[in-house]
Amino acid sequence: MQKWLKLLRNKTRAARSQQQWLYMFLGPGLAAAGVGVALTVLGAWNPLERGVYNRLFYTRAQLHPLEWETDVVVIAIDNESLEKYGRYPWKRDLYADLLYQLELVQPAAIGFDILMPEATPEDAEFAEALTYNPNVVLAVGGDSQGNFINISESLDEIADGTLTVGHVKHITDGDGISRRAFLYERQDDQVADSLAIALLKKYQTSLDSTITSDPLNQAEIPKTLLKSLEQFDQNKPVWLNWPGPVRAKDSDLANPNAGVSTLSFQEVMTNDDVLDQLQNKIVLVGYTATGVVGNIEDPLKTPFSRKIPDSGVFLHAVILDNLLSNRFLKVLPQYWALTLIILSGFGSSLILRPLKLRGRLVFLFALIPAWFIFTYGCFTIANLVIPMAAPIGTTLLGMMFFQIAEQRERQALTDLFAISLSPEMAEFVWQHKDELLTDGQIHAQELTATVLFTDIRGFTSITEKLPSKDLLTWLNRYFEVMTACIMDNGGVVDKYIGDAIMAAFGSPVARLNEKGVQADALAAVRASIAMVDRLEDLNKEFTAQGLPTVKFGVGLHTGPLVAGTVGGRNRANYSLFGDTVNIAARLQDMTKKLTKNSPYPILMSEATYKYARAEYTIVQEKAKIQLRGRTAQTTLYTLAGDDLVDR
Repeated sequence: MQKWLKLLRNKTRAARSQQQWLYMFLGPGLAAAGVGVALTVLGAWNPLERGVYNRLFYTRAQLHPLEWETDVVVIAIDNESLEKYGRYPWKRDLYADLLYQLELVQPAAIGFDILMPEATPEDAEFAEALTYNPNVVLAVGGDSQGNFINISESLDEIADGTLTVGHVKHITDGDGISRRAFLYERQDDQVADSLAIALLKKYQTSLDSTITSDPLNQAEIPKTLLKSLEQFDQNKPVWLNWPGPVRAKDSDLANPNAGVSTLSFQEVMTNDDVLDQLQNKIVLVGYTATGVVGNIEDPLKTPFSRKIPDSGVFLHAVILDNLLSNRFLKVLPQYWALTLIILSGFGSSLILRPLKLRGRLVFLFALIPAWFIFTYGCFTIANLVIPMAAPIGTTLLGMMFFQIAEQRERQALTDLFAISLSPEMAEFVWQHKDELLTDGQIHAQELTATVLFTDIRGFTSITEKLPSKDLLTWLNRYFEVMTACIMDNGGVVDKYIGDAIMAAFGSPVARLNEKGVQADALAAVRASIAMVDRLEDLNKEFTAQGLPTVKFGVGLHTGPLVAGTVGGRNRANYSLFGDTVNIAARLQDMTKKLTKNSPYPILMSEATYKYARAEYTIVQEKAKIQLRGRTAQTTLYTLAGDDLVDR
C-alpha cells in the first residue's frame, strides 16, 4: 500500500512540476512574442533592420565582392564635362550631338535620366536625332508634391508621338537610403514602365535584330528575359541588390576597382577610342557632377554612400543590373517573419530556463554573431533578406521577461518560507522549486527530516534584569551566531519562538532515499556541536560587555513531517508540522536534567542516533522514554568526549 501511495505522490509531483514548467515557459514567451510582433507591426524594428541591411552589403563587399553587370554603362555629366560645355542644364542640341556620336557604335539602348518638361528652341534638332535612334528612352517623373512631370509637348509633337518614355520614380527609406524601386508606375489606370524596364525592352529588341557574321560574337541575352518580367508585382517595389559601390572610390573594400562602368560625357564626345565600349550596351546618360562646379541633382544614398550621396542615374543602373543578372533581393514574407519572431519569444524561454544568468548572457552574446552569420549566408547564397533585429530583440525581451518572472517567483518563494537560508541552501531550494510550487504556492508534502530545537535556560529571569533595548540587542546577537551555525551546515530555520529556535535538516526539499536522510541527521549533529563551540566564544563576548551569559539545550529528532504554507491571502508562511517537532522540543527540555555532566548539552533520539552513529561513536545512553503513539520505549543519547570538538 505504501509503495502505491509513494508512486501516486511521485506522479502528482511530476504533474505539478510539468504544470509549473508550462507556466514559466508560456508566460514570458507569450509576452515576448506579443511585444515582438507588436513592435514589428508598428515598424519599431525598422531602424535596426536597416542597419543590418547596410552591414550585410559592406561585409559582402569585403569578403565576397560582386562585379557590376558589364552591359550597363553610364555616360556621366561630370565636373570635367561641365567645365567643357558650360553650366547645367544644357541645351538639347548637345544631346542630339551625343546621339549622332553614338550612331557610330550603335548601343543596344540609350536612356536619358534627364527630365525635359519645357519646350526649347532646340527641340526640333533633338527630335530629329531621336528619329535616327529609335532605341532611346526619355525620362518622365514627378515633383516633391506628387505632380506628374511628362516630356515637353513640343518635343513629343515634333516626334509625332513616337517617343518612348520610362518613369524615374525614386523612393527612399527613413534613413534616406534607396533599398527599393518601382518597376512600373500607374498613370490614369494605366501601367507605365520604369526607365529600366523600357530600356530592357529596347535592349532585347535591339539585340534580337542584331545580325553578325560571326556566331561566336553574337550578343548574348536570355530570350525569356522579357517574359520573366511577369514575375514582378506591378503594384509593389522590388528590393535592390547593390553589387558594390557605384564608383571605384572605397579603397578600404576588398575590390576597390569595382563600380558601374562609367564614361565622361566630354570623353565620349571627343575620344572615339572609348566608343567601342558602348557597342550593344545599355547606356544611361545622367548628371553626376559634384563639388565646386555643382551639387548632385537627384541625390542617391546607397549602403556604400550613406554620408556622401551618389547620383540618381546609378539607381537605374542597379535596377538594370539586377534585371539582367536576375538577382533582386527577396524579403522573407511577413507571415514567416512574424512566425520567426513568435518562435524567438517562446524559444528564448525554452532555452534560457535551465541556464543561470551568466549562461543566459553568454547565450545571448553568442546568438548575435551566430544569427548574423546565418543571415549573411541567406543573403549571399539565396539573395534572401531575413530579419535579424526583430528575432534578436524578441529573444532579449524573452530573457528580460523570464528574468522578471523568475525574480517574482524567487521572491514569492522567499516570502512563503519566511525563514533564514544560507546562500547555498537558497540556491538548492531554487533549483528544486518545481518540486515545491504549484501556481506560486508551496503545496503540502510529506518528508523525513531531522528537527533541531534549542532554548535558552532561565530566559524569563534574564528578561526581568535587562532593559528592553539591551535585551533585544543581546538576543539578536545570540540568534545571529546560532543561525549561522545552522545555515553553515545546510539547515533552515523554520521559526523563532521567543528565545527558542526551531530548525530542520531535510526541508523544504524532500529526500528521496535513506542516504539523504542520514546526511541530514549528520548535518544536524554537526550544527549542534558548532552551536555549543560558538556559544563559548559568544559568552566571552557577552561577559566583556557586561551582558548575561547563555546556557541552552539542543534536542534532535528524526522523523516524518508535513510541510506546507499556513495563513491567508494576505499573509502565508512556510512551516513544519508533526510529532517530530514536539519530540525535538521535549528532548531539548530534558537536557536540563539529562546532560548536566555531559560536555555537550545535546540530546538526540534513537532515530537520529541510528543515522549519526556511523560518524559519532562516542555517545552515552541517558534514558529510555515512552514517545507518544508508540508502545516500545525509545533510548535517548548524548554526545561525550572531547575529540568531538574537531568533527
